[in-house]
Amino acid sequence: MLDYLSKLLPLLGFLAGLFLWRVQLIGKRRTEIAEEALLIFDRAVEALNYVRIPGSISGELLAMRKEIDCSQDGEIPGEKYRITLWRLQQKNDRFADLRRVQLLCRYHFGEDAYAAFESILSVKKDVWVAANMGLARLNTGATFTPEEGTRLIAREALIWAGVSEPDCVADTISKAQHDLEAVLKRHLRADAAFLPIADAWSAIRRRIIRSIGSSKPRGPDR
Repeated sequence: MLDYLSKLLPLLGFLAGLFLWRVQLIGKRRTEIAEEALLIFDRAVEALNYVRIPGSISGELLAMRKEIDCSQDGEIPGEKYRITLWRLQQKNDRFADLRRVQLLCRYHFGEDAYAAFESILSVKKDVWVAANMGLARLNTGATFTPEEGTRLIAREALIWAGVSEPDCVADTISKAQHDLEAVLKRHLRADAAFLPIADAWSAIRRRIIRSIGSSKPRGPDR
């Protein structure tokens, strides 16, 4: 029996070492993805905040006018909406990166992480749609009814920061960033490589507790 155990122990040690190596590899990969995701998310938030700045920053109008009609003189109709669309185009690569890492976060960290990315991408889409609608409505030259004026104010509150108080778009962005950090920051800890074991053990404990609770005899009906 002892001879059998002495032969079995090295194999068990090898398998345990292989398991720990695999766990550490997964944990390290998750840490790398979490770091990349937080950085890309922060860059997308920075881009979105820049897109929503009211008015124009030095040099932007000249660059936009040159792209549109190769002229740097004179105002282009609907410039206040065009500058938003131009900014979105300039920062499009950041939102493309956001979509890529969003899928990785869904696979590795679940739906809570995915939802935070979806909030930012939805805000970006809403701003784009509102700016296009404002530009299209302006190009018609028609007068606004009171109802259309109310809708215009709502659209412009989406496009530009500070147009309305509270700024619901800014609140959505801030909440999404907070939610993502709550999910991912634990994977930046020194012991992050062992989180898969801890998570698996927590899941097993929850299942055991649920099964014990469901197997308890119920009292007589009253």
